[in-house]
Amino acid sequence: MENEIKGREKQTKQLLSQLNTYATEHNLSNRLLAKELGVPNNTLRKWWSFTHRKEACQPSESYLRTIKEFLEAKSKPEVYAQIKEARHRIEKVKYLLLLLEDELRWFRDNEPRARDEFRKELDASDMGYISSLLTMLMEEDKFNRWLALTTTRFQSFKRR
Repeated sequence: MENEIKGREKQTKQLLSQLNTYATEHNLSNRLLAKELGVPNNTLRKWWSFTHRKEACQPSESYLRTIKEFLEAKSKPEVYAQIKEARHRIEKVKYLLLLLEDELRWFRDNEPRARDEFRKELDASDMGYISSLLTMLMEEDKFNRWLALTTTRFQSFKRR
C-alpha cells in the first residue's frame, strides 16, 4: 500500500515536472498555463509546491488525467484532434441509438400490419449493413475483417 502511494506520488511529480517544462519552454506564466489547462490559478499554484513540500496539495485523479491529456495533446496534436472528434461522434451515435431504440420499440410493440408497412419501406440490405456495422464497432480485428469483406454500402436514400 505504501509503495503504491509512493508510486502515485512519483508519477504525479513527473507529470508536474513535464507541465513545468512545457510552461517554461513556451514562456507561459502560471495564469496563462492555468487558463490553457482549464484549472483555477490558485489550484495550479498549490500543485507546484507539491513537488517541493509534503504538506502541499496533490492534484486529484481527474486533474491528473487533465494534465496528462493536455501534455499528450501538445506533443501529438493530430492524435488529440482525432480523439476529440471521436468523443464528439460518440455522443452523436449515443443520441442516434436512443432515437433508433425508441422507434424500434414502437415496431416491436405494434400490430403485424403496422410492422408490414415498416418492412415495405425499409431496405433489407441496408438494415443488414447497419446491423452488422454496429456489431463490428466493438472489436477492431472483427471490424477490419468485416471492412475487407463488405462490398455493400448504405443505399436507401440515394435511390430516391
